[in-house]
Amino acid sequence: MGVTGTKKEMLFVLGMFFNKTSRRFSKFPLDVSVSKAEFIDVIISMKTVAKQKRALYKNLEGLQKDKYILYDDRNLRLTRKGFNEYEKVRKEVERYRKISDSIAAGRIKFKRKTQTRLKV
Repeated sequence: MGVTGTKKEMLFVLGMFFNKTSRRFSKFPLDVSVSKAEFIDVIISMKTVAKQKRALYKNLEGLQKDKYILYDDRNLRLTRKGFNEYEKVRKEVERYRKISDSIAAGRIKFKRKTQTRLKV
């Protein structure tokens, strides 16, 4: 059974954070690592989540307890289990984004005449 709700959101934010920062340094032989405090400060400053610091710490501790992330040597990392779950969430979000794009208002075409009525 995968993660749900807030943990799912937190795992997605963490995975995207690592994805974007790793891509930024991909030209160099560097590995990105970040502490919990730095990660929380960055996502709060970007206004990615609308939670307080303590709630974010609790969410990270919950993910750590469920073995989706590791926090060792003051570095935050996704475990293999966490990365696999992040990939599931990312694919789900991508699928919804494609559906949303395909239902864009400008692309809707009716085959039959549509009847319009005045709102009362």
